[in-house]
Amino acid sequence: MRTRKPILLLLLLMTLVACQTEPGPARQVAQWVPDAPEAYRFAETPTPIPNPTGAPIPTLEPTPTAVTDLIIPTRAATAVPDGVYVRERDGLQLIYPTSWIVEAELDTIVAFRDPGFNLVVTIDYDLADEYDSFEALRDDILGELGEELGLDGVQIISEQEATFAGDIPAQRAIFSGEDANGQPIGLYLAYAFIDERYFLLSAFGSPENVNARLTTLDAILEQVSPDNTTLYGLNREETLILLGGDPFLPSLDPARTTGSAAGYVGLLYSGLVRLTPDLQIVPDLAERWDVSEDGTVYTFTLREGLTFADGRPLTAVDVKYSWERATNPLTESRTAATYLGDIVGVPDRLAGSSHVISGLEVIDDTTLVVTLDGPKPYFLAKLTYPTSYIVDRRLVHTRDLDDWALKPNGSGPYSLLEYREGEVMIFVRNPEYHTPPAVANVLYYLDFVDPLTLFKSGTVDQIFLGSLEAQDVRRPSNPLNAQLVSGTSMCTSLIQMNNSLAPFDDVQVRRAFALAVDKDAYNNIIADGLDVRADTILPPAMPGYSLSLAQAQADLHANAELAVAALAASSYADALPPVVLSVAGSSSQERDDLNAMIQNWREILGAEVTIEYVPPTNFTNSLRQNESHMAAYGWCADYPDPQNFLDILYHSESDFNVANFDDPEIDALLEQARVELDVATRLALYQSIETRLIDEAVAIPMLHGVTDVLVTDRVEGYVLAPIGANFVPYVSLNAEAGEGE
Repeated sequence: MRTRKPILLLLLLMTLVACQTEPGPARQVAQWVPDAPEAYRFAETPTPIPNPTGAPIPTLEPTPTAVTDLIIPTRAATAVPDGVYVRERDGLQLIYPTSWIVEAELDTIVAFRDPGFNLVVTIDYDLADEYDSFEALRDDILGELGEELGLDGVQIISEQEATFAGDIPAQRAIFSGEDANGQPIGLYLAYAFIDERYFLLSAFGSPENVNARLTTLDAILEQVSPDNTTLYGLNREETLILLGGDPFLPSLDPARTTGSAAGYVGLLYSGLVRLTPDLQIVPDLAERWDVSEDGTVYTFTLREGLTFADGRPLTAVDVKYSWERATNPLTESRTAATYLGDIVGVPDRLAGSSHVISGLEVIDDTTLVVTLDGPKPYFLAKLTYPTSYIVDRRLVHTRDLDDWALKPNGSGPYSLLEYREGEVMIFVRNPEYHTPPAVANVLYYLDFVDPLTLFKSGTVDQIFLGSLEAQDVRRPSNPLNAQLVSGTSMCTSLIQMNNSLAPFDDVQVRRAFALAVDKDAYNNIIADGLDVRADTILPPAMPGYSLSLAQAQADLHANAELAVAALAASSYADALPPVVLSVAGSSSQERDDLNAMIQNWREILGAEVTIEYVPPTNFTNSLRQNESHMAAYGWCADYPDPQNFLDILYHSESDFNVANFDDPEIDALLEQARVELDVATRLALYQSIETRLIDEAVAIPMLHGVTDVLVTDRVEGYVLAPIGANFVPYVSLNAEAGEGE
């Protein structure tokens, strides 16, 4: 028997019924037809790629601390008469006495207090997955009431057929009993089934007061309107419904976000090019581009007639401004050096020695010339990352992030209609965008408990599955299996080793630690064996992935004998110093996965390894500034090029080289690969670099993440991207398709 949410809420509200009073006259309830919603006014405003841990990741954005002193965008409110309750999240409407007080709203429940009759009234409209009859629902409720309230001698006073929402069969029952103190208790229960949901109306108080309110309660039951065609005033058939999290304000700034285009920022803003879910680099704000023979000069031609969401023209000047803003040291972008650093003049701009980027030249409103510091075949791929997206200089130039992040004038396919902290974030199609998307509205629920139940009920259109859920849904016999989409992400979790600190300045020690780890056991602990064991740094979907290297490393996996031999051949064979492993999180977390790894090292090598917890906020910067022997780190590609893994993680000057690995020869090879124009030669170079990194045990690749997603049948054209590409602009909704199970 599952926990009944309305009953739990009712228990909390029982304290409101402090005394019994004589019943008053029953209030007659009038019919009411809701007004049509008012027109909306323009209101301004993600999960890096899901991690390989198997934990459910409903959002692509970090959860912030409370945001204060903000004017949050909201729609013009639709007038609701007194005594009418309208739940915007699913369109449920009901009429109640104006003397009642709405005490609480939680998920699918609303609770009222009737002060005149000392009643607590709850209404629940939820998924009926466990109930196939009125009797099953009734017995579940009574059983929990008896257990939680200590009710004794519960008797059915009456039970009869009733009418729900005007014409739907319902059941209504009146019960009496005594509470744990011997006081008489009356209970009104009315329940109905509609499609795959149930509706429950309950009232709790003295038998006399419950009886006095029968006329009112029956009227409420009959006049409820379960309108499933609208959500927050939006047409349900035109709205894609997803799960997300409250946005961390910097994540809504293209220059400051460290998340991918798959997050909210990818809906609000656009760049010159965009990465599709099937990993194609396509024109976005740029209509075309030409590249010089030596690969160092890109001439971009913007589309004619581009505008921001408010209709103001968007020109090459805005592109130049956006990139110079991102590289302004005052912006404090953590990604500008990585994604714009190939442009001539960016290092000077980042250092604060120049107010402009010398490698940018605006020819006219639609022409921008970009000069690079060398041929960079992956330059266009870098421009798909949000750092290069275009912002309205009028809005952001003289205002703080707090003033415009949630009220943007964007350049992307959607605008932010409304944000309610902890509840919902609503985006609407930007009609000024050059290619308006097929889906008119995108709604993210921000507060939820059980994503799978929401999906089954048809409440949401897509969810990410945790490992336990995925294990079940992957079975062909599971009814949801037909809606499952799975794929290996371009993500690798690693243990990065610092070759400048003893004992990891000895390659044999690094090899010993790598050989001793049982990655399969780690996979079973952290992902129930559902992820892919990593024997290489590059994930399988990445260009340049070497199957032969993976096979060779697989033969050496968890080889205790070779690990002992490697340690014996090291300069620390007789005196292995203590080792510190840095991880994101807090000491209150129980990490069975890391404990198992540490046990491998202790039992096989006699190593003493302790965990140092680093706050997750600015984890990368913290690791760079506070050196440790090893760091548990994960990396997901932002664009499909091996440079995005090997160069960014292991070049000595990279901001993301968290283990502070330093090898001049590796640096030289990475710099050579950066400017190699021949594709085959470039990939061969990266394969040789990765082979060397693996041979020198610079890192211990642990897992390649596997993403499992459920998608409703009404979403057409869905592609599960292995990296952070936003799928929303590329799908459409089929109103006639079934939802959920």
